[in-house]
Amino acid sequence: MTTEEKLLHAADELIKQHGIINFSMSDIPRACGLSRASCYQHFRDKNEILAALCTRELMRNFRAINEQRWDDISGIFTMVLRPLVFNHLKERDQLAIDNAFEQLLGSLELLPSNDKFNFMKQGFKILKSERELGLLKIV
Repeated sequence: MTTEEKLLHAADELIKQHGIINFSMSDIPRACGLSRASCYQHFRDKNEILAALCTRELMRNFRAINEQRWDDISGIFTMVLRPLVFNHLKERDQLAIDNAFEQLLGSLELLPSNDKFNFMKQGFKILKSERELGLLKIV
């Protein structure tokens, strides 16, 4: 596992345990036995970590859908797509998320038609509508 992967894994676990608000940049390297300097070499701030986690999740979901691994699909970090978080990200992070989101949207029709996935499809369609209306506009 690379240093970046270790940091993202630690951040993921911290968010699951304490929530998105209640973790700090200094918690992340401590949780995986790395130095603070190594954390800041990969991520400048909490927003960059959230953007990386969101992009990673979108790409994992894209692969899971295309490989029909339905149980591997998650939506933990989709909150980063919401304007409250997305509009505060740096442009390069927004572009990375935007690219991953577009790939995921293109694969949604491959999901089975059942209550679980119809709900997920609807959620992503709402996010797509927000984007088309300019509510998730890159600043």
